[in-house]
Amino acid sequence: MTNQVEINPLNFDVAHDGTLDQLQRLRIRPMAWSCLGGGAIFSGQTEQAQRVRAVLEEIRVELGAESIEQVIYAWVRRLPSQPLPIIGSGKIERVQSAIAALSLELSREQWYRVWVASQGHGVP
Repeated sequence: MTNQVEINPLNFDVAHDGTLDQLQRLRIRPMAWSCLGGGAIFSGQTEQAQRVRAVLEEIRVELGAESIEQVIYAWVRRLPSQPLPIIGSGKIERVQSAIAALSLELSREQWYRVWVASQGHGVP
């Protein structure tokens, strides 16, 4: 049994509304769709998108990742419910990038930097 939920650095309400907590209690690994935010993370002009993009780029450099796309996949996988990202592309390059992201591991501090950038305020 699984559940598909939208999880990305611009929209992760499921991390706050109890959805992921319930799936974790039931030992169900969610399948994460729209991990890349429909492209908004890369080209969005909102303040939120710009903040998130800047932090993802900083973390990309810290980790030596090829792209912020890889950092996003590592960020999603760092959630305690261990979501399985759905790769919404048939392009081999995108699939290869997602596979390469499996070797990346964000620290808690790095994960929360993305959270803070997305929310626009510090951790409560």
